[in-house]
Amino acid sequence: MALENVPGQKRAVMLLRGAVRTGAIAHAYLFVGPGGVGRLALARRFASVLLCREGEQERCGACRSCRAFDASNHPDYREIGVPEGKQDLPIDTIRSVEHDASLKPALAPRRVFVMREAERMTLEAANCFLKTLEEPPGNCCFILIATTLRDLPQTVVSRCQVVRFSALPPRQVEEELRDGGLSDEDAWWLARRSWGSPGRARAFRDVGLHEFNRRLAEELFALDAGRNFRLSDWLCEMAPESPGSRAEARVALQELLECVVVFYRDLAAAAVAPGEVELFNSTLKERFEQFAAGLPLDLIIECAERAIEAIEHIGANANRRLALDDLFSHLAAAGANPPPESR
Repeated sequence: MALENVPGQKRAVMLLRGAVRTGAIAHAYLFVGPGGVGRLALARRFASVLLCREGEQERCGACRSCRAFDASNHPDYREIGVPEGKQDLPIDTIRSVEHDASLKPALAPRRVFVMREAERMTLEAANCFLKTLEEPPGNCCFILIATTLRDLPQTVVSRCQVVRFSALPPRQVEEELRDGGLSDEDAWWLARRSWGSPGRARAFRDVGLHEFNRRLAEELFALDAGRNFRLSDWLCEMAPESPGSRAEARVALQELLECVVVFYRDLAAAAVAPGEVELFNSTLKERFEQFAAGLPLDLIIECAERAIEAIEHIGANANRRLALDDLFSHLAAAGANPPPESR
């Protein structure tokens, strides 16, 4: 479980390894970057080093503390995140962390807390946590994980050591996917659609997003007023809701709609610079160029903006069926399909 085993995050690894080597461990770290690039994996590995009783610059893997961590029952390690069925990280969770942080370590030199999705703390929870950061217990280390600094109070950010994570080059993600058995075409698309995130690429692969995208492209190429509600039905079926998984279904639906945005992005690229700009849907290059030839650029951009608005509305808890019906009705009515001879 060496720190170096997180690909593509050399800068973050060097910063943490330097802290371990010098003994200058901060009381709070903030791991910031896109999801799926190794933030949680590195947080767990860093925690395992901090909890080791014998190793100096690396975990020994043999002491009682290391064995407890590997068995997922370490009394001085805790991960917290948004409770199932909730949208935010509530103050009750933060208060329980404060209580645990006040206790002496039971086994390790310190207690370590990893907070996933820290940006989803309510303002009340963030203000509560700020008190702990202002007067941190001397034997605790907090590791916050967030996608962006923008959604965290500056007072919290300023009291953490920020460790930045970056997306990987698409070719590196593509190579990993091909090694896992995907075709060149699917690996190409997933690596770019995941924005250089290996974790997201694997998750998209597992749910068949590349297969969904192929069918979606065909549906959008042929979109008319007779198909718009059928598209809404299909996307609702692809991201089914249940009482305990509405938040997950909402995120899944947003991911599907991002494929619509990418479709119109490719269409705009084909309209502006045919043959010059790399398309996400590279195997459909000729079809995109033919399709774009019959459409005004401002209409293509308007369609992309409508898809982005639908993503935002769903994220704001709008009725998803109404949001989808409105989107696909607009795309069909906007004439976002060329004359038959250009199909």
